[in-house]
Amino acid sequence: MEIWDLYDKDGNLTGKTMIRGNPVPDELYHLVVHMLFLNCRGETLLQRRAKDKNPMPDIWSVTGGSAVAGEDSATAAVRETEEEMGFKPDMENARLLMKLRTERPGKNFLRDVWLIHQDVPIEAMRWQPEEVQDGMWILPEKIKADPALWKQLTELYFWKEAYPYLCLESMRIRIPKGTYRHYKGNRYEVLDLALHSETLEPMVVYRALYGQGEVWTRPASMWNEPVTLPDGQTVPRFRVE
Repeated sequence: MEIWDLYDKDGNLTGKTMIRGNPVPDELYHLVVHMLFLNCRGETLLQRRAKDKNPMPDIWSVTGGSAVAGEDSATAAVRETEEEMGFKPDMENARLLMKLRTERPGKNFLRDVWLIHQDVPIEAMRWQPEEVQDGMWILPEKIKADPALWKQLTELYFWKEAYPYLCLESMRIRIPKGTYRHYKGNRYEVLDLALHSETLEPMVVYRALYGQGEVWTRPASMWNEPVTLPDGQTVPRFRVE
């Protein structure tokens, strides 16, 4: 029997508890944690749920689960990752990406979404058989490019809200601040990356290191894009110096 703490809508402990499987009382909430990992290549970690897992069997998802009584959010994140994936998350390189609230009859949840920077080879993971059957590291944009995979991930209540920020942080790994040379010869300084206010697309904010030093923006997806020269040679659009 698993006991859950109950919270008010602002995330304060109420001192009340409930048994897992029972409806969450009206105006009270249960804490759930979700972990988004990014490795040094900007890839995120997905896990494929067990074939007989209930609910949502045999689909790609992310590590996460319910906090049990007495656990705070970070403690629950560590336990769930160790149980499901067989490794300890590096909470020193983690931050709480967002806090969300889901309200449905009998299923009121507070959702803490963690972003954790960590490199763990797939072969070093030890999946919990009743929870997980497979895992993979994948670039966030490749998830959206795969309609079936994207549909599975959007079944997660937090996914659409968290996805733009996951893409942004992934691009920050692949396009670090610094000086770059354009394939035509000019030099630029990457100042930061940001989300487009309308499309939520990751954008590179950069300054020209010539002329008046104008500041420009460009979609991050174009930054490391290969360019084919007239002689047929393929080079990166921008090369870090």
